[in-house]
Amino acid sequence: MRLLSRTPVRLAVVALAQLLVVGVAVAPRLSAWATGEEYLLEVTGYDPHDPFRGAYASLAYPGLPSGRRVPDGAAYLPLVRDGEVWVADRVLTERPAEGPYLACKGDGWGLDCGIGSWFAHDEEALAVEDALRSGSGMAVVRVDSRGHAALVDLRLP
Repeated sequence: MRLLSRTPVRLAVVALAQLLVVGVAVAPRLSAWATGEEYLLEVTGYDPHDPFRGAYASLAYPGLPSGRRVPDGAAYLPLVRDGEVWVADRVLTERPAEGPYLACKGDGWGLDCGIGSWFAHDEEALAVEDALRSGSGMAVVRVDSRGHAALVDLRLP
């Protein structure tokens, strides 16, 4: 009988641990959504038709460093205004002391700042690809004080 009374406590501990792990995983995006300031970034993209990830448009940001060697691990992109959009012309390995910036992860050849995909149903993902093929659009990105970013909207040409 004693063994059975411990089972609900163990299940509760396991469930709480799983909720904590999920909370830690989504906390940066939630922080950006809840407390971040909005920035416009120029965006291009395509629909990769990936059957395992579902319907989404893969996005590229011409105003952010890409296509060159970047550091492994934490990388930071200080944002500066260029007209109505924001751009980053350098990659830092130390967190900037001030100003807006994107906190990213470098893998040696590319950066993941968490804003590279726009998930949508099939028709919308194809419409995004068609619109961005004819020209660049604008991504509305919310960035919090720690550089965490969340893509909140796309403004298509």
